[in-house]
Amino acid sequence: MVRHSIASIIALALFGASRFIYSAVISRRFGVEVLGIANSLISQAFLIAIPLSFFAVALGKYASEFLAKGEDSRIRSIATWGFSFPFLGILIGPFNIYLALLSTLRAFQLTFRSFIYGLHRGEVYAYTMILAFFFFLGGFISENYYLPYIVLLLTISLFAFFYLVKNGLFGRPKARDFKLLVNYSSFAFLGTLSGVFLVQGPYFLSEKLASPRVAGIVSASLSSAFLLTYLPQVFQSAVMPLYSYKYGKDEMDYVKRLAESSTRILSFFVAIIVFILILLGREILSIIFGFNLGNEFYLALMAIETYIAYNPSIVALNSTKYVKYGTFVALFGALASSIFWLLLIAPFGEYGAVGGLFSGYLIILIGTALISRKKLGVSFNSYFPFATALLFQSLIFMSKIAVLAGFGVYLVLRRNEIRESLEVFKSLWIERQ
Repeated sequence: MVRHSIASIIALALFGASRFIYSAVISRRFGVEVLGIANSLISQAFLIAIPLSFFAVALGKYASEFLAKGEDSRIRSIATWGFSFPFLGILIGPFNIYLALLSTLRAFQLTFRSFIYGLHRGEVYAYTMILAFFFFLGGFISENYYLPYIVLLLTISLFAFFYLVKNGLFGRPKARDFKLLVNYSSFAFLGTLSGVFLVQGPYFLSEKLASPRVAGIVSASLSSAFLLTYLPQVFQSAVMPLYSYKYGKDEMDYVKRLAESSTRILSFFVAIIVFILILLGREILSIIFGFNLGNEFYLALMAIETYIAYNPSIVALNSTKYVKYGTFVALFGALASSIFWLLLIAPFGEYGAVGGLFSGYLIILIGTALISRKKLGVSFNSYFPFATALLFQSLIFMSKIAVLAGFGVYLVLRRNEIRESLEVFKSLWIERQ
């Protein structure tokens, strides 16, 4: 169990780091304009992959359910339906072969990941990801700057296909299972699409509405800032089963307290990291990417910090009967960001792209805080570590001396979070034993 858990965490970290590594290498080898063009197409492919993996979330849910009931034939039925959908991406081929290839392979990867975790064989995906990452690194030898991601996703897809065939996980598709997948996926798809759009949108909209150079700058700042999202993903894997379990036992007070403590602790630790990156990160990353990052990097950090702050509460909503509220808020935030991007990218370049993302995440945070307060009783006080950190971090737009002083004050104000975090992590560990 420990070995498999560690492998899953490593696999998650490797795919999360791949965008940063890719952006750094492509920028150094080919320049910031090529970086913008390449990441623009990859982001479009990753966005298109969401409708191509339409059944992915439902596949994981029902694979787990049918496994528990011993209905192996239905597992094979939904697998056939689910893994057929990504091949529709081939239709994009006449328009752009790279877009078709990357979107199809990405959809296959997302579908396999959800399905294999639904079967409680997550370590299989983890080991596949670790293997594929070595091919990803080897892809940089080529002058084709799309090859690293192509070989990464192709390795995962080929391994997945042979694994599914070898284990007899394909079978005759049944009409009732298709209807089941469609009914569940129709709503879940919207939430997934809005979340992915917020992540991928700035990359390709910067190139379309401004220029490849602006897209390259956005790629460098966001690929670095998005590394912070690895922490809540690992944290989420620990607390989400607890949300569902306690909700199933109608222990709503536990769900409330877990959401509050998770928000405080996660916000506190991320705030510390963001303070350090604000003080030291821009200069280091400018060396890594081969060009100077601007103040948009600080705004990118604050945007991702905002996303992380609302993550525990929106996960709590999505783990209970209030999943539709979480989806609605995410859709509204994505729509708001879209409007901001259309208005701000052309005149303000990279600042408009990152500012639009920050605005969307802030709207989602406000909506999530209001709904989780009303439905789950989550206190607004749990967001204080985030709010106070953001206030002191914004001093960077004055000077580094000011933000350094703000960092010191923040540590004094939030000293109790260190003790609380140790207690919560200890209780989480006991719960999982």
